[in-house]
Amino acid sequence: MSRKIAFTLSVLLHPLIIPSAGILMLLNSGTYLSNIPFSAKKVLILICCMGTFVLPALMIPVIHFRGIISGIHLVNRGERTTPLAITLIFYILTYYLFLQIPVYRIINGFMLGCVLCLFVSLLLSYRWKISIHMVGLGGLTALQLVLSFIHDMNLYSFLVSTILASGLAGSSRLFLEAHSPAEVYSGYFIGIILMSISLLIF
Repeated sequence: MSRKIAFTLSVLLHPLIIPSAGILMLLNSGTYLSNIPFSAKKVLILICCMGTFVLPALMIPVIHFRGIISGIHLVNRGERTTPLAITLIFYILTYYLFLQIPVYRIINGFMLGCVLCLFVSLLLSYRWKISIHMVGLGGLTALQLVLSFIHDMNLYSFLVSTILASGLAGSSRLFLEAHSPAEVYSGYFIGIILMSISLLIF
């Protein structure tokens, strides 16, 4: 794997895309979750995309300009806490807006899981540079595992694709020396555990 390919994979599989990817998958899964009216789907996707991707991404250049972080890639562990805290606020607001829309509980459970994953990542970042890429992908994997095996939905093609993407993301983070193997593997399993808990108790 070349450094350019590894960097591209890290960008394409960025953790900020995970909530939107999960919502898109749920709304186009071919299951009862797809029965939500198209107008409601558009609102959900718009809220999710703006709250968990666009607005957090726009804040990175702002805090970089203010000198809070030295670069947009957040190489240093100590620089991750402020962007994560700001992103967590947007995630919580997004989750709150989801609760105002009459949708299936599993969708709100997924968004709550995203909030929990980010919250725990923020706490761990004070002491440890856990891979947030892998936390996000672990959460997405858990979503598909729970729906496939607990709720008996046919999401196996999504699950295989997500596991493959997780392997590529983990390999790219290791190749770029952005994380140690322990930070990659623990991030993935933490994401799986937190998302599974959220989905099973919501």
